Amino acid sequence: MEYWDIYDKDRNFTGKKKGKYEKWNEGEYHLATEAWVINSKKQILVQQRSDKCEILPGVWALTTGRVISGETTRQGCVRELKEELGITVEEEDCELAGIYFKTRLGMIWDIYFVRKDINLKDIVLQEEEVARVKFVSTDEFREMLKEGTMYEYEEIYDLLDAIDNKLD
Repeated sequence: MEYWDIYDKDRNFTGKKKGKYEKWNEGEYHLATEAWVINSKKQILVQQRSDKCEILPGVWALTTGRVISGETTRQGCVRELKEELGITVEEEDCELAGIYFKTRLGMIWDIYFVRKDINLKDIVLQEEEVARVKFVSTDEFREMLKEGTMYEYEEIYDLLDAIDNKLD
């Protein structure tokens, strides 16, 4: 079973952990990570979730995952990219873009920008999780959000704006 460390509302580690399927109490949080792989053309690598996925099957999204016990979110980012897409990055390649508290989900979500040129032919999909991948511009990303084919959350627009306006 996969175990997750438990944090309080201030992101302090409680010293406890719980299994993936155990009941979580109010005020208990676990860490999650999301990787935005951005190439030199400012295109974002997106992935369509497998139809076999328990959560959001068939939806386009970014590389996201829960951080396992003992990991930092940066280490989780590196692991998720390797597991889901076969992409190797180093922790220092992961630039923190935002920290978001998702109280309803009991989650502290760290989002990283990973600037890397990747050939799509070199990607190795974890077929249980990922059906396909592609690079999209920020405009194409916004269009996918508008169409409802991309997983949408409140902060996603700020992240897209940061790519458009702040990344060189």
